[in-house]
Amino acid sequence: MMALLKTAERINNTSFVNNYVFQRHVFAYKAIPMEYLLHKQVLELGCGEGYSLDLLARHTAHYRAVDKKKPQATLPANASFQTCHLPYLTGITDNSYDTVICFQVIEHIHDDHALLREIKRVLKPGGRLLLTTPNKYMSLSRNPFHVREYLPSAMKALMRVHFPEATVAGIYGNDTVMRYYGENKQHLDALARLDIFRLQYRLPAFLLKVPYTLLNNINRYFLLRKIEDVTVNINYSDFYFRDLDQYCLDYFVTAVKED
Repeated sequence: MMALLKTAERINNTSFVNNYVFQRHVFAYKAIPMEYLLHKQVLELGCGEGYSLDLLARHTAHYRAVDKKKPQATLPANASFQTCHLPYLTGITDNSYDTVICFQVIEHIHDDHALLREIKRVLKPGGRLLLTTPNKYMSLSRNPFHVREYLPSAMKALMRVHFPEATVAGIYGNDTVMRYYGENKQHLDALARLDIFRLQYRLPAFLLKVPYTLLNNINRYFLLRKIEDVTVNINYSDFYFRDLDQYCLDYFVTAVKED
């Protein structure tokens, strides 16, 4: 029961139940150009369970991870952890990082403009922000852990305010990924039809977090049993970049702080 109540917002690779979401996240980390990491000062906002430390830290001069809660993962020798309550990067000095990674975080932050101002503040001139967030068009239901999700036009408009030269690409899945997505959508649409009063959209988010987590994880267990080969065999290499349109799963933003 406790496993079913563990929030799906902190994903790791300990179970194939969450493999689709885990591999979707891993793709973004694997897609970071090595030139943005190698011998660089790197800051990650919202490190979650900390699996990014194994994927990235060894390539960097120093890797600082921040989150509300320290991950259980062992910190590499060249990495450190700092507790931060975003959007504010308290104690982190101006112009101190070559690269800031902010994957699947901004949708949780009430003041997204403040977060982007803080990121810009701590980046060195010429430093890069790499950011991902879900595409609202492709969300399967209301996620009460998300303050908001962005349409493509809103994502581009937000980034232009703070990083005028930012590029926004789309992350997509191949046929295997989209089969899983389609099965997931079919099951969740069936559940949504039982919500005749549309409570998922009318109730405050804090009342929905436990039922959302429980139903979401039950649905993933069901999918694992129904299409085990698909669920288990999804790999980060099943995701890819393409020019942005409304059918991407996530946005992948690359932005540079002006010199």
